[in-house]
Amino acid sequence: MEYFKTLSDAIALAEFAHRNQKDKAGLDYIEHPRRVLAGVQAMGARPYVQMAAILHDVSEDTAITTTMMSDMGFSDAVTNLVNLVDKEFYRDETGRVDLDGYYAGIQRNSDARMIKEADIRDNTAPWRLSYLSSETQARLLKKYSMALDKIGSAR
Repeated sequence: MEYFKTLSDAIALAEFAHRNQKDKAGLDYIEHPRRVLAGVQAMGARPYVQMAAILHDVSEDTAITTTMMSDMGFSDAVTNLVNLVDKEFYRDETGRVDLDGYYAGIQRNSDARMIKEADIRDNTAPWRLSYLSSETQARLLKKYSMALDKIGSAR
């Protein structure tokens, strides 16, 4: 039996999963996935990409896994895409993330690239960066510039 299969379901799960979480600026965390969703919608993303966009941090930042999402009824198209943009999916037994594999996987998949680009655009928005120290801003801008290069973004 399929329970969760619509964008509204994905939004509801993301809201539940990120409840009471705050971002680095102390703002409600759920607003970040909402902005990433809006970003991919503006790019004309298909519904399953929109669902993965709102869920993109659920498996990375909460106890809910993509296996659990699958069990809830989310399609393989959604959960596979969430896995592609989730660094936790690339963590080895020592706890190290294979960043080359992570970025290569995103680079090869246009839907994953769309989500990651929207994620990076939101993470580097001047208004968001303004909440952070100059050192943190510089570190994040360097990190995200490198990420855009690795995924082959047109920027």
